[in-house]
Amino acid sequence: MVQYFSKVVEDHATVRPDHCAYIFMGQETSYKTLNDNINQVAQSFLDLGIRPGDRIATILPQSPAFVNIFMACAAMGLVLVPLDPRFTAAEMIALCERTSPTLLVTLAYPENIKQAAQELIKTVPIDNVFSFFGNFEEVKSRSYETLLESSPKPVPDEMHPQPDDPLVIIFTSGTTGKPKGALISHKNSYAISKVTVDAGGFTPDDRVFYNMPTSHVGGTHDQITANLLGGGTAVICPTFNPQEMLELMGKYRITVFGGVPTMYRLIFRQCNVKDYDVSSARYAIVSGEPSPPELIYKIKENFPNATIAASWGMTETAGFFTFTKPGDDLQVVAETEGTPCPGFEMKVLKPDSTWVDRGETGELCVKGDSVISSYMDEKDNENAFFDGWLRTGDLGYMDDRNYMHYVGRSKEMYISGGYNVYPLEIESFLNAHPKINTSAVIEVPDELWGERGIAFVAPEEGVEVAESEIMGYCKEGLADYKRPKKIVVEKDLPRTRVGKVDKQSIRKEIGRYVD
Repeated sequence: MVQYFSKVVEDHATVRPDHCAYIFMGQETSYKTLNDNINQVAQSFLDLGIRPGDRIATILPQSPAFVNIFMACAAMGLVLVPLDPRFTAAEMIALCERTSPTLLVTLAYPENIKQAAQELIKTVPIDNVFSFFGNFEEVKSRSYETLLESSPKPVPDEMHPQPDDPLVIIFTSGTTGKPKGALISHKNSYAISKVTVDAGGFTPDDRVFYNMPTSHVGGTHDQITANLLGGGTAVICPTFNPQEMLELMGKYRITVFGGVPTMYRLIFRQCNVKDYDVSSARYAIVSGEPSPPELIYKIKENFPNATIAASWGMTETAGFFTFTKPGDDLQVVAETEGTPCPGFEMKVLKPDSTWVDRGETGELCVKGDSVISSYMDEKDNENAFFDGWLRTGDLGYMDDRNYMHYVGRSKEMYISGGYNVYPLEIESFLNAHPKINTSAVIEVPDELWGERGIAFVAPEEGVEVAESEIMGYCKEGLADYKRPKKIVVEKDLPRTRVGKVDKQSIRKEIGRYVD
C-alpha cells in the first residue's frame, strides 16, 4: 500500500498528467493541476507554521477546495476535521473546542452558514481562517484562493506520515449523547478505497459523482478517496439535487454513483428518470440504511444499464465494508448487504460474549485494515472492542454463503436520510431547556427519510411550554437531520418502577401520534 494517501494523486500526475481529475462548474482540471494545487495548499500551510500532527478544520461541501485541503493534509501528516455546514454554531463550537484546530477553511455563504461560522471564529481561538465563496466582515480572514499562491513544490519526504497516523477525524454520535471522534488513518483510508475500487471495477475511464457530505465517510472515502485511487474523473456537485444530478449524468456521462435510500426516493419523487439520459450509469451503490426490496427493484428499473450493489459500512470502518457482487441476483441485493470485502472479517456476537453459529442473530463485529483502532477520546474505546474486534452495535446474521443480513440496532439509534441520529443526544439537548423536566425521542418509519423522530416532552411542574417554542429551540441548537419532526407535550411521561421514562409504553401508543 501507499504510505500516505496523497501519493495516489502524485502517481496519476506522473503517469497520466493530462487526464481529467474532476469537473466542477463546467471546468475540467487535470491530475497534473490537481497535484500542483495540493502542493500549493501544503506549502501555504508550511509557510503558516503548520506542522505534521496539527489539525485543520473545514466547513465545506464537495468542492475542489475540500479535495485540495484533504489531500494536502494527507501529504504532510495533518489531521483533517471536516464539520458539516448544516451544524449549528453551538455544534461547531463544541467540536472545535475538543479538537483545537490551528486553521479553518469555511464557507462564508449562504447567510446562515456565514453567521454560524462567524460565531465559531469569535468563540474558539483559531490562528488562521480562510473563507470560501464569500467573505467575512466581522472577523479576520483571508480568501481560500490565497492558499493557491504558493509554489507547487512537493512536501519534504521527512514530513510524509506513516500508515497508522491519523488522517481524518469523523464524528459519529455515541450512545452517551456526545459525538465520538473516529480516528481514520492513512492505512484505513487506503484499505477501504482499495476494496471499493475492486468491488466496483473502477478504472480511469469512470466518471464518478461526488455529492455526499464531506463530514461523512460517504463523501470522504466512498467517493473521494475511492475515485482518486481508481484514477477516474469526478463530477463534483456541492449539494444533492435530483434534477441536477440526472442532468449532469447525461451531460458528463457519469458511470458510478451512489447514495442512501432517501436520495433515491427523492429522485423518484421529484423526477421522471425516463426523461433523462442515464444510459452511461454502470454501477449504482445503495448504502447507509436498510433498503426495502421494492426500492432496489425500482432503482434497477430506472437505471437498467447499472449493476445495483447493496453495501453496509459505518464511520468506524471508514466506509463500505460489505458489497453484493456484480453477478448476484437482484433478489440477493434486495435481501442482503453483501459479503465482507476481501481481507475483511465479520462475526456475530451473543450477549454472553460468545460467537453465534451461522444463521443466528447477534451483534455484528468487524476486523480489517479499514477498521479504526481507536477513537479520539480514550474513554470512547470502553466496550467498543471485543478481543480485537470492533463491536458495531448493529444486529444481524451471516448466512451459509457469508452474506450479511441486517436485522436492526442494539444501540438506541435511528437513521434519517442516511444520517445516524441518537435519541440520547437529542434528549440531552431538550432536557437542558429551562422549561423541560424530561423528554423521550422515539423513532417512527417515514416513507421519504426512512425514519424520523417524535419528541415527547414533559415540562417542569406548573410550567407551560408550547410545541412551537420547543421546535424553535431545536432549530437553533440541532442540525436539521437531528431535529424531531414532531413535538408532543405531555404533563408527564410514563415511567418504570425506578422512575426512568418507559419508552416501551410510549412505543405501544405511538400510532396515536403518527400522521
